Amino acid sequence: MVLDVLSGEIPARQDMIGKLRRRRSYWISVFLVFLPLLLLTLGVGVRLLPAAERLTSAHSALNILTVPLWLAKEKGFFLKHGLEVENIYIPSGTMAVQALLSGDIKVALAAGSSVVNANLQGAPIKIIAGNANFYPLAFFSAPEIREPRDLRGKRVAVTRVGSSSYMATMILLRKFGLEEGKDYTILQLGSTQNRLVALTKGMIQGTTLSAPESIMAKNAGMKVLIPVSDMKKLGVTIQHQALAATDRSLRESRSIIKAFLMAYLEGVREFYRNKEVATQVLGKYTRIADPQVLSASYDESYDVIEKEGALVEEGIQVTLGELGKSDSRALKARASQFLDPTLLQELSGEGFIKALWSVSK
Repeated sequence: MVLDVLSGEIPARQDMIGKLRRRRSYWISVFLVFLPLLLLTLGVGVRLLPAAERLTSAHSALNILTVPLWLAKEKGFFLKHGLEVENIYIPSGTMAVQALLSGDIKVALAAGSSVVNANLQGAPIKIIAGNANFYPLAFFSAPEIREPRDLRGKRVAVTRVGSSSYMATMILLRKFGLEEGKDYTILQLGSTQNRLVALTKGMIQGTTLSAPESIMAKNAGMKVLIPVSDMKKLGVTIQHQALAATDRSLRESRSIIKAFLMAYLEGVREFYRNKEVATQVLGKYTRIADPQVLSASYDESYDVIEKEGALVEEGIQVTLGELGKSDSRALKARASQFLDPTLLQELSGEGFIKALWSVSK
């Protein structure tokens, strides 16, 4: 009898519980639907985060100079300023500038000489911030090359004709009486990684290298034929790397480019203040795991990256002087016409740059 009573009550009780649960779910759904309206009615602010603006940028080197850009991505500085940025690698400043002009990317970290050359040919493009305002790379050679003049009749590599490495190599070797085509052969091998392999395998006898490949070249027994300290003495003071954007982007997407620049400058600050994180990021993007190479790369290039993105006309003028030997338009040009300092001026006037470097670590 007891079992009969319980067996009859259990289904009824389960049915009642099921109805209560369905009713509770209904009222919870209603509550969630009307909660935002209720909060607004009561004067409680409901802030919906705006979607991040998507932007594609490019860099033309996988080296220490690109680390601020990678840090801006890895540390969330781009997102902080409302941007979702995709950084892509294009292994030549000339090609990066072409992508910029095509509209495929909004900002490029590329060789200053590539920007100047494109502008001279009528391209609406400007340098908006300096990354490396002089040529900070040593010239390496095979061990058997005793002095620069021994490169006569040899093969020398650059990334691409018109690039920063091409411009620097021509200026540098001319100081020793060597002319391209007549005294040595130029090979366009693209990335620093490709040139390091070519040098160590004897395919070429000379090239400029940036860290970390410069450290790896030393470890492999390659010769530092002309050190960085001699570059300025020899007049190789071209604008090496810079951030560039088109005139159209600076007009129509100005706030976006400004946000990008702010995040980039925060990446520069992080580079200088945190060696451990900077070398970790360098290792991630270059796929180099050797801690000695990464640490030495940072130390070698510590003072190279321009802290405040300053624009310097001297490097542009040297580039124009070199281009003027084959292009009369360069002789008539002024360095200032290739620069747009207005975004940096705005950030300085707003106190952003001063505050950036006054914040403790």
